[in-house]
Amino acid sequence: MSQPHFPQHRPHVFPRTFLPAVFILLCITAPALHAQEDLSITPREWILSMQGGTTKLLDDFSDTRFSIGGALTLRRHILDFRGGRGSLYAMTGIGFYDLQWRADGTMLRYFDTSRVRIGDINRTFAMPLYAQALWRTRIGPQAELFLGGGLELTYYSPMNKNGDALPRPQEAYGKWTVGVPLTAMFDYMLTDHFSITLHTSLHPTFTDYLDGMEYGEWADTYLTAGLGFTYAFPEPDKDSDYDGLLNRDERLQTRTDPYNADTDGDGLRDDEEIAAGTSPLFPDTDSDGLRDGDEVHRWGSNPLKKDSDDDGLDDMQETVIGSNPTRTDTDSDGLNDSVELAHGTDPLRHDTDGDGIPDGAETRSSPLMADTDGDGLADGEESSMGLRPYDEDFDADGLYDEAELRFNTDPKKPDTDNDRATDYSEIFGLMTDPRNPDTDGDGIPDGRDPTPLRGSTYNPTETMSWVFTELFGRGSAVQENAKSFIQMLHLIRSAPRQQIFEIEIQVFGRNMTEARERRGELERFLRKLTGSWDVPIITLFEDVQDTYYDARLKYIWNTGLRR
Repeated sequence: MSQPHFPQHRPHVFPRTFLPAVFILLCITAPALHAQEDLSITPREWILSMQGGTTKLLDDFSDTRFSIGGALTLRRHILDFRGGRGSLYAMTGIGFYDLQWRADGTMLRYFDTSRVRIGDINRTFAMPLYAQALWRTRIGPQAELFLGGGLELTYYSPMNKNGDALPRPQEAYGKWTVGVPLTAMFDYMLTDHFSITLHTSLHPTFTDYLDGMEYGEWADTYLTAGLGFTYAFPEPDKDSDYDGLLNRDERLQTRTDPYNADTDGDGLRDDEEIAAGTSPLFPDTDSDGLRDGDEVHRWGSNPLKKDSDDDGLDDMQETVIGSNPTRTDTDSDGLNDSVELAHGTDPLRHDTDGDGIPDGAETRSSPLMADTDGDGLADGEESSMGLRPYDEDFDADGLYDEAELRFNTDPKKPDTDNDRATDYSEIFGLMTDPRNPDTDGDGIPDGRDPTPLRGSTYNPTETMSWVFTELFGRGSAVQENAKSFIQMLHLIRSAPRQQIFEIEIQVFGRNMTEARERRGELERFLRKLTGSWDVPIITLFEDVQDTYYDARLKYIWNTGLRR
């Protein structure tokens, strides 16, 4: 048997597939280099991958077969490139690959037929240990692309179909070689920890003996591709809902939803709630009936306090009635809002009864009655004049303050003209002029003149009237203990019989039915109380009025009386 002829040994060079592969990778990479990614999403730090897939030997044989293989890799984030142009990763790993080819006549030149026969499916076990540098870029909300290459040290073992080693027949050779792998990986993230990866690597080597023999001008190479699963740890610095909180912090610390910027739906983002001290899990932290977001953005109240301004009203109560939950005294009248509600005044009106005096300043007068003492002057008028709005007769001369203004007498002096007769006695008794100490001009003061009107033409005002409030209580019942009712009795009792012809009382109601009922009730009361009095004729009639007063009393003077 003749010895086979061995071709002359040639230096090993890269396989013919190397340059086209580099070109393809550059074409894929170039467009991505211009893409920018969201800088708020931090790349995953560590990525552990388990990969499986197919292999194919690219060597001296034209009939190579697809087979199987797998790898275990670990990627580590190194740094981020400026301007959001991707990140650098380092990858290390180990692979286990089965490379198959069909023997042809060429092998019989190197191996005897006891080891190899034409048509046999031979194989090589390849186990690369590699380290690579990968450029990573984000190409979608959940997708990342890795491209790169490096160096690998590969153990390989060619064998026949029976698993027997195929030693190199020319000379002894080591079963370790160096390679320059080129890798492309595509990760689709299912969660922050888990993803699916598609991978492919071209493994050029520096040996021509992956198939057990040296033949041709190029060193052998092989291709791997397939599918894998990855686990990233720790959880990446990612803010999926853009609420300012990292996903892992939301899950582990705040217990909020990392995919919902406002977990409790109260109008405040989770990070705003953490900053404000409110609960991102409960829409109404202080349980006052207002959502935290409404308190902060709409009302400006404190979402941690039921009563932000400490005025005695919950924030919700204030928004219902229209007062300000951040101001103790919404209308700045000197009374806080809860006190106003308790007293019946309006916390939104500086002057509830419109009398010219702020509610808080009406300490003795009523903030609910424009004319507290029923003397015909509003409380504000009396206050500006130095009178007492809670006293109908400041100078205690028998004339109500408003009546004094009508007669042009001094409501602060019981005897305006200093004639030793009070203003009341001059008008209703002597019928003299309370502004003139000597009405008839005889040189004797009216208070000491037995005939103060002899030769005088003076006549008092023919009509006078007073208004009354709070005469009626529940329904149309008369409040007989009310101050206004007592004042009405005083005016009836003190009317000078000779001068007053008639007293008219006009009773008001919100409608005619109510007005008639009130008139009837008041008439029965006055008939019972004044039946034994020597008083002028009292006439009552009803009318409709929606103002603040209930009745009006008017004196009708006896114009036929000669004075």
